[in-house]
Amino acid sequence: MPLRKLKRVAKIVDAAMRDGARARSQATDPAFREGLQTDRRGELSKFKTVQHALADRERIEKAKAARAKAKAKKK
Repeated sequence: MPLRKLKRVAKIVDAAMRDGARARSQATDPAFREGLQTDRRGELSKFKTVQHALADRERIEKAKAARAKAKAKKK
């Protein structure tokens, strides 16, 4: 496996491990639970893995929009 891909996987696993530990420690925190009830997306977006997932989702949506625009332009 190329070094660049290996580093990317290592970074993802590291973020997931840190987020998992953080989630386990915050699961019993009343303030965290209150925040989840009021603003679920805002509270969960503090985790790196959620930030990565949201960025991936935005990137995919932009790519789909660009393909649709190019396809419409061809016609």
